[in-house]
Amino acid sequence: MSTISSPGIGSGLDVNSIVTQLVAAERSAPDRRLATAQQRAQTQISALGNLRSVLSNLQTAANALSGSGNTGLGALSAVSSNTELYTATTTSKAVAGNYNVEVLALAAASKRSSTVFASSSAVVGNGDVTLTTGTGSFTVNLADGANTLADLRDKINAATDNTGVGAAIINDTNGARLLLTSRSTGLANALSVSTTLFTTSEVQPAADAQINVDGFTITSSSNQVSSGVDGITFNLNKAEPGTVTQLNVSVDNTASAGIVQSFVNSYNNVVRYINSQTAYNTTTRQAGTLLGDAATRAASQQLRSLIGGSVSDNGTYTTLSQLGITTSLDGTLQFDSSQLTTALNTDFVSVQRLFNGDNGIATRLSALADTLLSDDGLISAETGGLNARITDIGKSQDALDRRITSFEARTRAQFTALDTLLGQLSSTSTFLTQELARLANS
Repeated sequence: MSTISSPGIGSGLDVNSIVTQLVAAERSAPDRRLATAQQRAQTQISALGNLRSVLSNLQTAANALSGSGNTGLGALSAVSSNTELYTATTTSKAVAGNYNVEVLALAAASKRSSTVFASSSAVVGNGDVTLTTGTGSFTVNLADGANTLADLRDKINAATDNTGVGAAIINDTNGARLLLTSRSTGLANALSVSTTLFTTSEVQPAADAQINVDGFTITSSSNQVSSGVDGITFNLNKAEPGTVTQLNVSVDNTASAGIVQSFVNSYNNVVRYINSQTAYNTTTRQAGTLLGDAATRAASQQLRSLIGGSVSDNGTYTTLSQLGITTSLDGTLQFDSSQLTTALNTDFVSVQRLFNGDNGIATRLSALADTLLSDDGLISAETGGLNARITDIGKSQDALDRRITSFEARTRAQFTALDTLLGQLSSTSTFLTQELARLANS
């Protein structure tokens, strides 16, 4: 009797189809369970990543309340009564107050022109031209083939050691002249030219800017005067001796309110995100991705406690509610900027300490964010646990693949043996039927 080599040939059973369906049924439930677990873990990791992001933004907003330079809560603004003459900016060193300001003179750059030449292509001659501005100088050389007025202009402008001189050619009815200009204003940057090829004359003398502030004269090499009053830079536009204007330096309440509003918005973004991720919909019976997550719960509790707390021994203001920042039922903050303005005008130092003191709310909130976001913090620990779970799921998937491979081989062998047996029985049945028929006919 011949050997059956293809499943189903001996008996007519569709062994391949039967085995495929049995394997699929065996794999389906555990496959689905592992895929669901993996997807949930990945979703939780993504949600924790988003939580890190909104907490980081909140920390940035809290740090902005202290600011740097003249930014942050209590930033000063400087308002000129005549912006045609000057404007002003402030740094953290500025002091609120009023100043009488008179713009006496603007800074000017030194300018010199050469003797007249027939045209820009006229030959100047061969030799050196040395130009000096302030304490720096450089030299260009004219030689045959490159010694015209235009060549001199181009060599000056292209010199790699140029100390700050610009060269241009001016054409008038008399001919062409080389105009040399110091690129920096002020007496310290006066321009001089040394050469035997031509002479120069002064077109515009170098000059320092001069302003008078409350009776004191201040000079500067540029029209940005920052050396006179600590923390204030005057940007001069026009000189008008005899005209005294007022500069008012005061707390910029609008800017302060904007920084506080940004802080409130960032805090609310954290609260709304946590609320959405930890909610449970009783209608759909769907739980938020981070419902029951320890790190999220801890972050929420600590933030609410900090925001609703007080700062002792802080003078006039000890809670955020006194500044117009109140908590709604859902945990988000509401902000009344008019109350903040009143507080800033009443006791600015107390307001600043409430946010930025050693025990200030913004200071502690930034420290809390550091703890939550650190590599050994709760969020990182939760994320690490979830990544470990995904690794374990991968191992379980590998084990399942090995088990299913073994199950398929075993099942196929069983059905192949059954197919062979049924084939043999069929052959025997046919033989017996034939023999019985032969006996009956004999």
